[in-house]
Amino acid sequence: MKTLNNSLALLASVASAFSPMLVPSQAFAMGASPIVVAQADLTPEMTGGAPAIDSLELSDMMNDSELVAQNTRRTTRTTSRTSMRNTRTMTRTPSRPTSTSTSTATSNVAGPRRADPNFARANKLAANGQYQEASKLLFQMSRSPNYEKNSAQIKYVLGLMLFEMKLNQASAFVLYDLIRQETKANPRSRFIRQSLEKLAIAADALDSDVLLRYAIKQVDENDFPAASRDMLYYRTGEVKMGEKNYAEAARQFSRVRIGSRFFNRARYNMGLALAQANDLEKAQAVFEDLADRLKDSGVTDVQRVSALLGRARVIYQRGLFSGAIEAYRDIPRDTEQWHESLFESSWAMLRDGRFRSALSNFHSLHSPYYDDFYQPESVLLRAITYLYICRYQEMGKTLDLFDRVYKPIQRDLRQILTSIDDPNIYYRELAKVRDNFDAIRSNRIGRRGFQMPFSVARQVLKEGDVRHTFNYIQNLEEERKRIMALPVSWKTSGIGIYSMKIIDKRLEATRILAGRQIKRHLILIDNELRDLFEQSGFLRFEMLNSKREALKKEIQGKGLAKVDQDTERSYYVQNGYEYWPFKGEYWLDEIGNYHYVGVSACE
Repeated sequence: MKTLNNSLALLASVASAFSPMLVPSQAFAMGASPIVVAQADLTPEMTGGAPAIDSLELSDMMNDSELVAQNTRRTTRTTSRTSMRNTRTMTRTPSRPTSTSTSTATSNVAGPRRADPNFARANKLAANGQYQEASKLLFQMSRSPNYEKNSAQIKYVLGLMLFEMKLNQASAFVLYDLIRQETKANPRSRFIRQSLEKLAIAADALDSDVLLRYAIKQVDENDFPAASRDMLYYRTGEVKMGEKNYAEAARQFSRVRIGSRFFNRARYNMGLALAQANDLEKAQAVFEDLADRLKDSGVTDVQRVSALLGRARVIYQRGLFSGAIEAYRDIPRDTEQWHESLFESSWAMLRDGRFRSALSNFHSLHSPYYDDFYQPESVLLRAITYLYICRYQEMGKTLDLFDRVYKPIQRDLRQILTSIDDPNIYYRELAKVRDNFDAIRSNRIGRRGFQMPFSVARQVLKEGDVRHTFNYIQNLEEERKRIMALPVSWKTSGIGIYSMKIIDKRLEATRILAGRQIKRHLILIDNELRDLFEQSGFLRFEMLNSKREALKKEIQGKGLAKVDQDTERSYYVQNGYEYWPFKGEYWLDEIGNYHYVGVSACE
């Protein structure tokens, strides 16, 4: 019993170092692809000796050489509608200032100087939908001292023109310039409110966290267009989530109406917020409700599967391990989330004392089909399980597998981190993997041209901050393409050069930011591998010590006879299963159907 007790103590101590916090904040993001959102997505702490990455302040936005970049998580890419009344009503001059929402902005460029031919022409161009020509003229007027008194009005309509042209970053820049200007000169200006509303919508389309936080914290929801309020509630919930105000975040997410394109994501995030607030029963109910609403969306629908996975994680968090195991089994195999759920259900099985079931899962997890997944913790957990049941030969093979797979990865990581300092190189390396992902995955020989190990690159691409920064870069690149597709007369105009400069500076700064984020994650992975290799050495020591104790008992005649030599499993055959002993060959349709039939060899 001494060996068994030692193994029990070891399992408790080592498992505490490895055990993941299986809370829904680690669940898959609900987007176009199943991406894991790690706990770090919701918190700014940096650990493991990784360099901290400071947020770029919004005040940098107005420096031509240092335009604002985003650096936190978002999952939504949206578009927005702008009523033609925004521009067509420019020809109307209200008798007095009116309180209007973004969707009915009555910004008359002419204002008190209707006789000016430039005002009249700008009005006509905007009213006729000639946004390119209107923006060229309005930009010239915004830079002229002759129109200084009408600067706010001109800049607001210029921002609207750029918004209508789907140049969201350029529009946001102009609107922020206006907000900053009027906040100092005329705090009661109606253009502040109108610009904030448009800025929020443009930032949502860009998926820019900095702009969203700035706009949402200042906008009055009562003045916000009714058609866009669901976006406001959803984004406000995300801001509160980032501030760790989970109760308020859940309240904001709950306000998103059924039928809104934000509804499913809001419900999912509401479940995350409730789980973070430790209101686990309500969180489980929210995930179950969302999964039920999406039951007709298809078995492998990403949002439905994410809700099911969130539910399983909450049940695990509640300590209901048997129920969690059943919940994890609801994850369809034809999804990437299934691999994640297989590992997490293994923890539930271990906590529930189902060691053979956990080892069955590990056999699938460590098949050649998942060689490209970064999963060192699962390999050591398998070794710990073998130690617990005194299966030292299998344990030794598992530790050898860990060394064979992860020592080269650790070597390559340290080579990269010690030889590369330029953030742009880190960005380009990961961008190459992202752009050629399918080709790299199917061609192992072709990976030699990449400095970053593919499994590590795959893991870093799942990180929330990296994923959202890449999303923002993609939106900027698309906006740049739209500018390049415009007529030469517009591109060479003042507003064209100005807009291109904004985009290029944003791209430059954001790519550097992405490179720093990537390097930080590589450092964290390197630190993790260092710790895991220390644990591996400790496990080898325990294995050798336990084998020595077992040998002593065998010499004294107290050892157990060999067990599990009979591979006959009539039980499975009688219950409709076909049974084949595993002989080293994996088949895709067998993944997830392996059953470890060994028993404990401990005395």
